[in-house]
Amino acid sequence: MSEEARFIDNGDGTIQDTKTGLAWCQKDSFQITQDWLDFQEAMAFIDKINKEDYLGFHDWRIAEKEEIEGLYFAEWELMGRSNQVLNIFPLFEPKCGNGSWCLPFDQQGAFYFSYQSGLSQIFDQDFTQGCVRPVRLWPED
Repeated sequence: MSEEARFIDNGDGTIQDTKTGLAWCQKDSFQITQDWLDFQEAMAFIDKINKEDYLGFHDWRIAEKEEIEGLYFAEWELMGRSNQVLNIFPLFEPKCGNGSWCLPFDQQGAFYFSYQSGLSQIFDQDFTQGCVRPVRLWPED
């Protein structure tokens, strides 16, 4: 399967990854709230959208590091916030943040994945210019 055929716009605000069985939100938390989030705020944001059945779903979560790393492809380009070139599939909504919080985490730090470099690194949980891209499992028929 080509990488282009791997991602499908479900027409409901989600993008299905047919390789992993995940459904990603087309928008990240910055696009939804118009604000940056530290890690604890990102976890609270996920709880909030689950309580609101965002896009009709209540099982959103923060991605694992390996899952979100699977969104990066150097040959893809999407224009991010502040006109930064991001290397994720262009079906995601433009003008998103340049990365996303991801798991795992500990008492002080959490992983933050960059759509520019394709790398994850540990940031202090109180890093205040972060965002999160919600993900959920795509149900099998």
